[in-house]
Amino acid sequence: MSGDRGVVVGYDGSPASGAAVRWAAVAARLRGVPLTVAHAWDMYAAAGPMAVPVGDLVAAAEKVVAEGADHAREETGEVRAVIGRGGPTPVLLEAAADAELIVVGTRGRGGFAGLVLGSTAVELASHASVPVVVVRDHPPAGRRPDGPVVVGVDGSAASLEAVALAFTEADLRGAELVAVAAWPAEVETGPAPLLDAGSLREFAAERLDRLVAPLRDKYPGVRVRTEVVPGRPREVLLAAAAEARLVVVGSRGHGGFRGLLLGSVSHALLHHADAPVAVAHAPRDDG
Repeated sequence: MSGDRGVVVGYDGSPASGAAVRWAAVAARLRGVPLTVAHAWDMYAAAGPMAVPVGDLVAAAEKVVAEGADHAREETGEVRAVIGRGGPTPVLLEAAADAELIVVGTRGRGGFAGLVLGSTAVELASHASVPVVVVRDHPPAGRRPDGPVVVGVDGSAASLEAVALAFTEADLRGAELVAVAAWPAEVETGPAPLLDAGSLREFAAERLDRLVAPLRDKYPGVRVRTEVVPGRPREVLLAAAAEARLVVVGSRGHGGFRGLLLGSVSHALLHHADAPVAVAHAPRDDG
C-alpha cells in the first residue's frame, strides 16, 4: 500500500455491499489512492447456536473479503483486503483511521448483518471523522449516469464541509454541481417588515452564491448551479436526489437546514434518496 490516504469500503457478499465496492473502487481510481476492502466477523454472530471452529470462521471471512477485493480490481488497481473481529462499525472505523472516505451499502448480511439504517450506516454517519457514503444496491431503472452532484447548503460548518466534498466529487467525475438551499414556503415577516418575502429570498440566493464562491474559484472547471427552492429541506433534497448521481449533506445543520441531523433530514435521505448519499462532518474541536 502507498502512503496516500485511501478509500475504505465494507463488504460481506450482499448485493448492497457489492454495489458499495463498485462505487468505492471508482472513487479510489478517480482519486488515484488505494482501496481497502474490509470485512467484519463476529464469532458469536457468525456461529449462532452451532459450535464452529474459529479457524473455519476466519477462513470464511478471508474468502468473502477476497471476493470483494477481486470485484474491486475490476475498477481500480491498488486494493488490499482486511478482516477484523467484532462489529462492523468499529472494524470499519479502525480500517478508516487514515482514510479520506468510507463507503458502505444500505443493507448487509453475515459480518455486516446490522448494516441497515438505524445501525451500522447511521453509526458510521454519526461517528466517523471522515465522510461516509451509503450506496443502494438497486438504483432506480432509467437513472441517468451523467446526473449532477447535489449538495445541501445552509452555512453551517458541516454543510460547508459537504460543499467541499461535493466540489471534489463533481470535479473528479466531470459532473455538474447543484448547490441547493431550502426556503420556507411561507415566510413570517412581521406586521411591519423591513423587507418583503421576495427581497428576503433574493438575499438568501446571494448568500448561497457567496458560500460556494471560494470553491468555484478553486474548481474553475466545475459547472455550478445554485438554487433556492421553496419547501422543507427533506422534501427539497429528496426531489433533487431523483436526478442526481450523488447527494452530499452535512451531518448537522441550521437555518434552512436546521433539521439536518441524523434522524431528520440526513436520516430521511439515507432511508429514501434514490442516489448514493454522502454525509460530511464539521471539523472536530479537540480542544
